[in-house]
Amino acid sequence: MGNGRRPAVERLPRRIGRQVARGPGNGLNHQVVAKTLTRRVCIVTPGALGSNPRTVKEAEALSGAGFKVTVISTRHRPEVDPLDDSILDTADWNSIRLDLRTRLRRLPGKLTHTAARFAAERWDRAFLIDRAFNAATSKLIRVARSVPADLYIAHYPAALPAAASAAARHGARYAFDAEDFHPGDWPDDPVYEPLQRALNRIERRYLPGAAYITAAAPLIASAYSKRYPVALPAVILNTFPKDQAPVAPTPCGSGAPGPSLYWFSQTIGPDRGLETAVKAIGIAESRPYLYLRGLPQPGYLDDLMALADGHGVRDRLRILDIDRPSRMVPLAAEFDIGLGIEAGQTANRRIALTNKMFTYLLAGVPALLTDIPAHRDLQQTLGFAAKLFPVGDARAMAARIDEWLRNAEALQAARQEAWRLGQERYNWDYEAVRLRDCVVTALDPDGIRSPTS
Repeated sequence: MGNGRRPAVERLPRRIGRQVARGPGNGLNHQVVAKTLTRRVCIVTPGALGSNPRTVKEAEALSGAGFKVTVISTRHRPEVDPLDDSILDTADWNSIRLDLRTRLRRLPGKLTHTAARFAAERWDRAFLIDRAFNAATSKLIRVARSVPADLYIAHYPAALPAAASAAARHGARYAFDAEDFHPGDWPDDPVYEPLQRALNRIERRYLPGAAYITAAAPLIASAYSKRYPVALPAVILNTFPKDQAPVAPTPCGSGAPGPSLYWFSQTIGPDRGLETAVKAIGIAESRPYLYLRGLPQPGYLDDLMALADGHGVRDRLRILDIDRPSRMVPLAAEFDIGLGIEAGQTANRRIALTNKMFTYLLAGVPALLTDIPAHRDLQQTLGFAAKLFPVGDARAMAARIDEWLRNAEALQAARQEAWRLGQERYNWDYEAVRLRDCVVTALDPDGIRSPTS
C-alpha cells in the first residue's frame, strides 16, 4: 500500500495474549477451559465496534473464556473511529473491519444492494433477498466465508446470511443475537413493507437453523419464539462488567451544576422522549439540569434548544461529547438520576431494554423510566431504585423527579439500592457465564456446563 491509504478490509491480530483465568468465581472449570481453548468463534456485525458495545462485550467474554475470537465489523462514521481505536488498543481478539467510510468504497455494496432489492421484489430467491436487505451484507458474506471458525454469531439480521453462509462453507454452526425485536423496528407504515418482507424472509430462512438464539430482553425473547418456529431464546441482558462500577454508592451525584438528570445514546434525536424531558425540567420545583450525551442528528439540536428557550430552560440543557463504551458507567455515576425515556413508538421500542438502565444500576444511579411494557416488567424487580411515569407526560415526570431531588434521604436510599442491584444481579459478570454456556453447548452439546449456570 505505497500510497498510504488504508485497505478496504483491515485485519488486526489479537494484541494481548491474555491467559484464561481459573480462579474462584469466574464461572469456568478446567474441563470446559480445555475444550474452549481449541475452539474458534467468529462474530459478525454490520455495525462499528465503537457503536456496538454488546458485540465488544461478547468478544471479550468469549476470549476471556478461552475461545479464539475474530470479530468482523465495519467502519462507516469517521466520528466513531476514535472509539474503535480505543477498543482495539486493548483487544485480545482478532479484528477485521470493512472500511465503508467513503462513497467509492460504499458504491459496490450499494449497487449490489440496489440491484438485489429490485430483483428480490420480482423473484423469490434467497441469494437476492439476502443482499436486498442491507448494503453491507454482500461484503460481510465474502469476508465471513474467508474466516474458518467452529461457530459464527450474527448480530443484526444483515449479518445472518453471512454467518449461515460461512458456517455452511466450513462445516460449522451459527447463532443469532437479537439485541432488538427487528420485525418491530419500523412504524406501521406501507413505506416499510419491502424491508419488512425482506427481513421476514431472512429470519424465517435462517433462525430455525441456528444453534441458539440470544435476546437482550425477556419480551424480545418471547416475541421471537412466537413469530418463528424456534425455541425460546436465552436472555442475555445488556449489562456491563462490575469492575466499571464505583467502589461504593454515593448519596448524590457529583456533577456540577446540579441537581442533575442524565441521558445518553449513540444519537441525540427525535422520538427518544427528550422533548418531554426538556418540558419536565421547566416544571420541576427542584430546577434540575438535563445532561445529554451523544451525536446530535443534523438540525435536531436547534429544534431542542428552541423548545428549551420556550420553556425557559436553555441554560439548564447541556450537551456532552461521546466517549468510550468502557467509560459509560463511571460517567453516569456523576449524575443524580438516569433517564430511560423511550416513547415506545414502535413494537420493538416497547419491549426492548436498552443498555441505559443497566448502566445506571451499575453506576449506583436510580432510573426514571417511561411506563412501557419492558420498563414496567423491569421495574417490578428494581423496587425503589426506579420510578415510572406515563409516556409524554411532562408534569408526571417532573413530579417523579422532585420526589427524589427534593428528598435527600429518598435519593440516597434509591442510589444505594441501584448500586446493590448492579453488584448482585445486573452486571456482565453474571450474563457472561450464561453466554459462555450457550456457546459451549452449541459446540459440544454433551459438554460440561459451569456449576454457576
